[in-house]
Amino acid sequence: MRVVIAGGGTAGHVNPAIAVAQALEGHEVSFIGTAAGAEASLVPSAGFPLEKIEVSGFDRSRPLSIFPTAVRALNAVRAARSILKRRAPDVVLGVGGYVSLPACLAARSRRIPIVIHEQNIVLGLANRVCRRSAAAVAVSFEATLEQAGPKGVFTGNPVTKAFVAADLPGERRAAHARYSLDPARRTLLVFGGSQGARRINEAAFGLAALWKDRSDLQVLHITGRSRGAPLGAHAGTGTGALIYRQVEFVDRMVGAYAVADLAVCRGGATTVAELGVTGVPALIVPYPYHRDRQQELHGRVLEDAGAAIVVRDADVTPESIDRLAGSLLSDSERLAEMQVAAAKTGVPDAAARLAQVVEEAGS
Repeated sequence: MRVVIAGGGTAGHVNPAIAVAQALEGHEVSFIGTAAGAEASLVPSAGFPLEKIEVSGFDRSRPLSIFPTAVRALNAVRAARSILKRRAPDVVLGVGGYVSLPACLAARSRRIPIVIHEQNIVLGLANRVCRRSAAAVAVSFEATLEQAGPKGVFTGNPVTKAFVAADLPGERRAAHARYSLDPARRTLLVFGGSQGARRINEAAFGLAALWKDRSDLQVLHITGRSRGAPLGAHAGTGTGALIYRQVEFVDRMVGAYAVADLAVCRGGATTVAELGVTGVPALIVPYPYHRDRQQELHGRVLEDAGAAIVVRDADVTPESIDRLAGSLLSDSERLAEMQVAAAKTGVPDAAARLAQVVEEAGS
C-alpha cells in the first residue's frame, strides 16, 4: 500500500507524523510538506521522501492578505494534485496545518481516501474543512470525539519509537550520568519547547537563586535555542548546594523525562502525550495567546485526571513555582499518586492505532 502523509510546520506536528510513518511498516510512505517547516529537515532525516509545496496561512490582522493567500492556496492544491497523480497513493493522511488542507482537497478531487488526525483537543481549520469527506477522523483526546462526529475514532497522539520502546530506568541512569545529576535527589525538569518560553525560563532562573542552598533537589533546565540567558550565579554545583543544569537543547528528550520527578512545561499536544507515556506529573503553563486555548484545555485534561496542576502564564514567578514545585517534591505520597495518574493518561501505542486506521481506509 502507498501512503502520503501531509502536514507539518513545527516539530510537535512533524514527529507524531513520523511516528505513524514508522508504524506503517511494509508500506510505501512519503510526505508532502514545505521548505520552511520542521518537516524539511526531520522527514528526510527519518528516511522518508518529502515532496514540497508552497502554502501559508491567512493573517487575520491584515484582511487584504486573503487575496495572495488564496492564490497560493489554489497553486498548492494544483501542486498537490500533481504529486498525488505521480505518487498514486491508496490513502492520504492529513495531520493538520497549512499543508494538510490543499493536500486533502487534492486527494478528494482525485477520489483518494482521506484519513485526518487531530493532535489538539479542538479541531483545527484544515481538519474542520476536511472531516466530512474523510473516511475517518482520528483524535488524540476522547473529549474531541463529539467534534469529530460519527467518523471519529480515538487513537491518542503518536509518540516516537524512542518513547514507545524506552527502558525508563535505564534512560534515567543514563541521564543522571549525562547531566552530572545526583540519583539521590529529586529532579525538577523545566522546559518550554524547542524555542523556549521566556516566562518559564525567567521563573527557573529565579528559582535557582531561591533554591541555591537546597541539598535535596536538582534542576534540569532546557532553555530552548532562542531563549537562553547567561547562567552566571545560578549554577550552584558545590557539595550541599542546589545542582542546576542548564542546556539549550536535548536531542534525546525521553531521557529528560525519565530523570524527572516533576516537570514545569507548556501544554502542547506532543508534550502532554509524552508526559503521559513517561508518567511524569507536571505544572503545566499554557501558552496564553492561542485563540482557542488549546494548551489550557490539554492541561485541564491532565489536571482533571490528577496528573498535573495548571498555572496561568501570568502567575508564573520564581515564588509561585517554589511554592508549588517545592511542596510536591517534598510530598512523596502525592507525587507517587500523580505519577500513576499521569501514566494512565498515556497512549504508548497511538502510532500503531493510527496506522491501523490508515490501513483500513486504504485497503
